[in-house]
Amino acid sequence: MSTKGLSIRDLPYDVRFLIYEAILANHLCVNQNRQPSNNHIRVLHTCRQIFYEARAIFHKYVSLRNDWDVDHYLAYLDSEPKAAPIVRWADVANDGRVSESTHGQTGPASRLYLVLAKFVSLEKIRVFNVRHYHPHMISLPYPRYRLNFEGAMFPAAKGPQPLLQAYELHLDPSTRANTFQTIPSNHIRSLRLSGDCRFEKTPFPALRHLTIRGVTSNAFDQIRFDTSFPNCQLDSFIHAQETFILESLLAGPGSCLRKLVLLGSSRLSSATIASCLRGLPTLEYFALSLVTVNELRENFILALGPSLQVLKLQITHAWYALPLFEEERVICDTIEERILLRHLPHKVVHVSFHSQLMTEHGRQDRWRNIAAAQHISLKIGPWEDEEET
Repeated sequence: MSTKGLSIRDLPYDVRFLIYEAILANHLCVNQNRQPSNNHIRVLHTCRQIFYEARAIFHKYVSLRNDWDVDHYLAYLDSEPKAAPIVRWADVANDGRVSESTHGQTGPASRLYLVLAKFVSLEKIRVFNVRHYHPHMISLPYPRYRLNFEGAMFPAAKGPQPLLQAYELHLDPSTRANTFQTIPSNHIRSLRLSGDCRFEKTPFPALRHLTIRGVTSNAFDQIRFDTSFPNCQLDSFIHAQETFILESLLAGPGSCLRKLVLLGSSRLSSATIASCLRGLPTLEYFALSLVTVNELRENFILALGPSLQVLKLQITHAWYALPLFEEERVICDTIEERILLRHLPHKVVHVSFHSQLMTEHGRQDRWRNIAAAQHISLKIGPWEDEEET
């Protein structure tokens, strides 16, 4: 019998295609607002067959992390002009600088806008901070700079604006971004906001997925989603902020949510959470990281509808508060009776409670045995850092 290992070339083409897509998807993951590189291209240098099979997949994405990347990619496009229309997804680092000359002329300090103008088929853009690189300087006498976050990428007077379907900000807390100054919002289906983001009422007729994480401006402190996001119907909503008016979400764009993720929630009462869940009969994915202070009176697990497939729950207490063991124990018992033991379409259950609750009466081992018998993917322990946001 031959001991030769199985090569990727021995697999069917459809399987190889899925592998290439999985490699790219894994490469695109963002950790702590760090922008991915272009190292995925190295896979194309493995052999000629992989180059010709995977290049259409890998070349649809590009990452430009500084002006050095921008200048080299512009030179590449001069020799390969057909490469630009292939790009569908771009990760870019933007410092937001726009230069002003003594004659009143203005323009982006970086040549990033020249690259983006060539991406005529661009559908998704993720914007990051520029890190560990000295920015490009304008060779003008006495140049002055001002910040124009979107104007540095898509100057309003320099060609057509992109019809983006996804727009994501992965910014540091101090980075200011005035959104939708030059980028049209009419085709946006997925939106992620972060950093010192300034936001005004904007029409989003196509918006289906909204993520708000780490926004440091006060733009979302008292925002009412029913008036700030009019004429849209969200499928998913991810929120990682303390301040949040949940009721306005359900009264407006979130009335038919299928996915709801609430992380770091310390100002939501258990009654508000339960009321929200009762108003979401179509909810399939619910993830909640709750920080308790002085109440956990209502058992919101009872409000979950029969369509739920994924439940992720983490309950901790604030450092200055006492743990609410009795209330958490009731929630644990309800999860076992209503989620684990029932023959419902629950496929994934991730829970994190105080260790005292999980060890009493063999609860942790019992839950693992139930999950194995019910074919449920169960994880016991912290999961918040693994949640994709």
